[in-house]
Amino acid sequence: MRLRMVEYRGVLSATMIYDALPINDHFRLIDDDTVLGVMDMRGLDRPLMFVLRRDDGDG
Repeated sequence: MRLRMVEYRGVLSATMIYDALPINDHFRLIDDDTVLGVMDMRGLDRPLMFVLRRDDGDG
């Protein structure tokens, strides 16, 4: 797995590139605690979107 800056839909984004899988995960910062992720996988009609939120460890 590698992490690179890749242009995705016209915006430079942090991208996780999987060596053995046809998947690129693109990440964009929303705010200090939130990241939007987009899984772009060969063969899918449209990408899968997900949100990552910081866990402050309380609770």
